[in-house]
Amino acid sequence: MTRRRRLALAALAVVLLTGCTPAPSAGPPSGPTPSPGPATPGAATASPAPSETADPEPTTTNTLPPPPAPTGPAPSRAGDLDADALPVPAGWRTVVREGGAEEGFEGNGTWVRARDPRYAAQDVITLGCADVTRDDYPDPVAALEGSYVDDGGAPGVGVALDFADEAAATAYWQRYTAQVGACQDLDEPVRTTLEADLPGLVDRRTYPDDGQWTEVGRRSGARVTLVILSDDGHRITRAQARTLLEQLA
Repeated sequence: MTRRRRLALAALAVVLLTGCTPAPSAGPPSGPTPSPGPATPGAATASPAPSETADPEPTTTNTLPPPPAPTGPAPSRAGDLDADALPVPAGWRTVVREGGAEEGFEGNGTWVRARDPRYAAQDVITLGCADVTRDDYPDPVAALEGSYVDDGGAPGVGVALDFADEAAATAYWQRYTAQVGACQDLDEPVRTTLEADLPGLVDRRTYPDDGQWTEVGRRSGARVTLVILSDDGHRITRAQARTLLEQLA
């Protein structure tokens, strides 16, 4: 696995534990909450030691600057998206995140928050296992993120992305599912397996230091919705995942 991929995988910890992602670098994406789709677990990534040689980033003409610091509570709506866009999985409940400077957002007293759609799309798609730049996918026009916990306090994240039209949503979805599928071919301990013959995406993720997760995602019209849940032992059954998947339609 490349160092860039390890950075991307580590970044999801911040998404899952805080409900937001760290500011990306000024260069091309290197890595979030589901979630669905959605949002990879792990600790915050330290800077490389001087002796390390960083892998070169793909060349892209479409880069993002670091996001500005929050100046007020994040809106609880994003375009046509509100809390109804993110279903609550059975056995889970919503949780209000206070946010803060490190989290990159200020809480608004609800469990959902609008995100800059450019960063939301980037954070999600760069957690796959194939090289991708922002030139490879369209940006959504609105993004809403929500936080869950189960009875044991395990985290989950849902992300709804609205695109300008169905064609743009389809292009993003195809690239995203290809990213997830590429994770099946890794020869390191990171593993992703896909549930076949379902009307959407259900994948089981295993990380060497950060436990196991189940992700459910679907494209419906011009919207892509992803939910990723901490799932040690992969106890979420296929039937339960399918029920959640049907709620994303």
